Amino acid sequence: MDPAHLRTVLAQWASGVVVVTTIRPDGGRHGMTASSFTSVALDPPLVSVCLAGRGATCRMIRRSGVFAVNVLGHDHQDIGRRFAAAAAPEHADRFASGNWDTAVTGAAVLTEAAAWLDCTVTACHTAGDHVIVLGLVRDAAVPRQAAPLIYHDRTYYEGIAR
Repeated sequence: MDPAHLRTVLAQWASGVVVVTTIRPDGGRHGMTASSFTSVALDPPLVSVCLAGRGATCRMIRRSGVFAVNVLGHDHQDIGRRFAAAAAPEHADRFASGNWDTAVTGAAVLTEAAAWLDCTVTACHTAGDHVIVLGLVRDAAVPRQAAPLIYHDRTYYEGIAR
């Protein structure tokens, strides 16, 4: 299968947008935009994120053993883009945009997110060039009611109206 063709086909699947955060080895914050997030179970409360196996976020989550998932609202396009951009000087401090707090695990949570989940890693499963990170939800919140930010065909869209 041609990877470029497969990417085009998969871009037709609309998904929500999250920022996955964790703790850097120096204790600072790290995060990236993702769309491969799902609820796994309610008992025990488990979620998963799929990350590039060789990526910095995956390495840091494995090392720290914690991560948070911040569900972006329709008005968070700038935050979604900021955390999706390659590390560049203008994005040196990705956390400069938005109001961030520290959850129980130490991972950053967006105080005005549509929702957030604070997790500890329970397992990592290699799947091709990605890793499925399974997290036990330690804390969660819905800071505000907001239509979700949706990603479809490489473009952000405002989610359903409330």
